[in-house]
Amino acid sequence: MDIDELKENISDFTREKPVLFAAIVLIVLLFLAGLVILMIQTTPEKKQPVQEAQKFEQDEPVLIPDSPDIEKEYYPTRITENQWSKEEVNRWFTFPEDETMTELEKANDKIVKDIVDAAP
Repeated sequence: MDIDELKENISDFTREKPVLFAAIVLIVLLFLAGLVILMIQTTPEKKQPVQEAQKFEQDEPVLIPDSPDIEKEYYPTRITENQWSKEEVNRWFTFPEDETMTELEKANDKIVKDIVDAAP
């Protein structure tokens, strides 16, 4: 079969049955689109190289980001003292008010009463 003859047969077919030709072209295009989508969906994911964790040293300095939420005088430390100094107690610790302590005592008494009442 010659190429010119094939072109002539296709042009005759498209003139005689244009709806059927359009349907065949549409089916072929949908098949190719589905094949491309299937190939994209089934390709394996690229494995990313595993990064080893950095060794953490306790004595390294703490990196504090600049932020308005962090007070400039307060920094977390990795090595803490066992007790607060008197200055730290006066600066950071506030004693609760009597009303707050009374409310806490009532709440604790209620919890104890519920536990004791539930005991056989």
